[in-house]
Amino acid sequence: MDFQNFYDKFNIKLGDNDNFAFTQEEKEEFLTEAIEDPYVVKTVRDVTLTYSLGTSRYAVPTALTTVKDISIKYGDYADPEPIALPWEVVDRYIEFKGGSSALPDGTTLYIRGNYKYTIADTIAETNLQQYVLNLAQINAMDGIGIKKILKFVKNDMTVSEMMAVKSNLERKTQQQRLRLPREFQAA
Repeated sequence: MDFQNFYDKFNIKLGDNDNFAFTQEEKEEFLTEAIEDPYVVKTVRDVTLTYSLGTSRYAVPTALTTVKDISIKYGDYADPEPIALPWEVVDRYIEFKGGSSALPDGTTLYIRGNYKYTIADTIAETNLQQYVLNLAQINAMDGIGIKKILKFVKNDMTVSEMMAVKSNLERKTQQQRLRLPREFQAA
């Protein structure tokens, strides 16, 4: 689901296709803030890097925002195992520390990490789509509460009714957050 699809679904959930409650800009901001939530990530495994003897610094692949671990295969049919060579990420570069012969030359590096979605991305995972839409609704409820408080808007909804809806959305979002992968590193 791309940003426009999110916007369209968000309008349906809000029942605000006519921009009565919120302007288009406000709704776009609510969605942007939801997509920027640190939990809106996907786990990525990348195999585009190959270790070369004497090279200790490698650019983090663009498919990754964060790096969690690096593994290699010690045989053709073996599963990748974490490397013993210490490493860290500095300025979007993976830097290996220690001896340059610690890994076999030409070894494929199995890098696992997260990709942090942006508003320019398409989010395919249904659980993340629902999470983003619920976060956007919470943002909208906060927005309408602030509007009501600041502008003294008169309408048929009481503040307690509004808070009950907001609490329900927060509960649903928390339940969805629990269903998201628990391994997480802020991007």
